[in-house]
Amino acid sequence: MKAPGFWTERNALAWLLYPVSLVYGRISLARFKKKALYKAHMPVLCIGNLVMGGAGKTPTAITLGRVAKGQHLSPIFLTRGFKGQEPGPLLVDPATHSIADVGDEALLLARVAPTIVSRDRVAGAKLAEEISGGQEGSIIIMDDGFQNPYLHKDFNLIIVDSQQSLGNGFVFPAGPLRAPLHPQVWRADQFVIVGEGSKGPQLQQLFSKLGKGTVNARLLPGKCSLLGGTRIFAFCGIGRPDKFHRTLDQLDLAVIDHIHFDDHHSFTIEEGQEILDRAAAQNLEIVTTAKDHVRLAELGEVGAQLASKAHIIEVDMGFEDKGFAARLLTEVRRKFSRR
Repeated sequence: MKAPGFWTERNALAWLLYPVSLVYGRISLARFKKKALYKAHMPVLCIGNLVMGGAGKTPTAITLGRVAKGQHLSPIFLTRGFKGQEPGPLLVDPATHSIADVGDEALLLARVAPTIVSRDRVAGAKLAEEISGGQEGSIIIMDDGFQNPYLHKDFNLIIVDSQQSLGNGFVFPAGPLRAPLHPQVWRADQFVIVGEGSKGPQLQQLFSKLGKGTVNARLLPGKCSLLGGTRIFAFCGIGRPDKFHRTLDQLDLAVIDHIHFDDHHSFTIEEGQEILDRAAAQNLEIVTTAKDHVRLAELGEVGAQLASKAHIIEVDMGFEDKGFAARLLTEVRRKFSRR
């Protein structure tokens, strides 16, 4: 979701909504404190965040899924399927399921490893157990679901953007927090602070005081088919388009024109045609994110044309501590074995 401007400061509107946020906070905290109904018969690593909106959960999940496969583990992604109409539980098939069915993030995850969409996380975990067949090395990687109390998590890895930080520190709707801060922090096992924003050191200090470890990370561009200096038209529909543009800067691509859409935006044929026309008129190469590229299939012929012309800018979550991901997966499995 797109964060309203007042979430960054405690202005008059934030204070006006503060009484409502107290009620929302009590409800979310009561739900947060519920005892887990089910413990899966395989390790569960949950990747979550403290605030509404994107922080880098899906890129982190994808990176950890790839590392897990490199260790000869068998990761299975579990996601709610945001903006998809299928309640699940179901195993995503990219050949037959559309974004309307399962959402864009599920299709991205399914490119890496088997992916289950399920609004009921317990039911999703049980389907993962069926798929794994008790295979040694199987592990569930949850993309979001930290605040969901019903499925036991062996490890909660929390992603925090160093620029967005915790906003004004208020709970929704007066601020971006999904639940009161300290109970969320206490339930977390480890924090990943993403980016080089000015609030990174403050976050590190806060989490350290509350007895939680942190690791720094940043989004790194993957392979790109365009040479540095190429003149481009950039479009994206993500929560933080500035992150996309920082990646383009890292690749030394010259953004001549661009369009930003809201997060998880459903493109129209008219919008797709506008992108094609504006890029052609200026003789620009078209670039977009992997998350946006998968949504173009919904646009028929125009979408197919745009998808064929658009260069995908892949990103990886690069941990400052190079051995962190491997140690994390070992720790998740260790905690599972000691239940």
